Amino acid sequence: MNAALFAALLLPVAGRAAPAKRAVTEISSAPAAAGTALPAYAASTAPVTLDLISARFSELDARLNTLHADFKQYVRLDGSDTVQQVEGLVLFKKPELMRLTHRLPEPQTVVSDGTWLWVYRPSTNQVIQTKLADWRRSEPLAKGLLDFGRSADLLKRYEAAVSTVSAPDADGYRTFEVRLTPRPEDAKAGGADFTLTLKASTRDFFPHEAVLRVGRASIRSTFENVRLNPPIPDSAFRFTPPKDADVFQTPGGRP
Repeated sequence: MNAALFAALLLPVAGRAAPAKRAVTEISSAPAAAGTALPAYAASTAPVTLDLISARFSELDARLNTLHADFKQYVRLDGSDTVQQVEGLVLFKKPELMRLTHRLPEPQTVVSDGTWLWVYRPSTNQVIQTKLADWRRSEPLAKGLLDFGRSADLLKRYEAAVSTVSAPDADGYRTFEVRLTPRPEDAKAGGADFTLTLKASTRDFFPHEAVLRVGRASIRSTFENVRLNPPIPDSAFRFTPPKDADVFQTPGGRP
């Protein structure tokens, strides 16, 4: 089931017929114009160090309460030339409320209400339900989806290193990458083996791109049109399965 959930969160099944219309009420997302743009720092020639990145991440984390952004995900497996792509909208509210609405390649909704994680695919009228805490423990993918507002904490929890820093662009800003891997003690304790690379600009220090490498899979996520602190009601993060949907639950019982 963990493997199935991992795949379900990423991509709808290719080759399905167009989804039938069902009586499901979708919560409207916050308008793109709501909220504020990311704050911009003055261009600087100071070295891009982990201390600087951690400080800027902390400042952004403190500002962020809700988030609205367009996202794209590109998934590739070793040995395959096929790249699967997902596009959609992400809504987030601290600490662990999230709603992913897939537009392409077909509609799919992923909702975290802080306790449960729901994945709904209209084309099959199927829902996967699992405890959020169980999913966080079992799936490295959780590190790429529910860590908005916790970027500074990532630098403390994992082995972190600045892997690349670009030359300044015309405006004096540089692009950098931070590579995160499990600490040796966590690896020895049987923790998941993964590499998470965050890419950001010294303009705003927001990780606009994240590449998660786990097992044979490489998942690259990009975020655009990011808005901070738009008004998003808690109702956007509640999910009720359609009455005729097939609901598959991982162990843990009903809410």
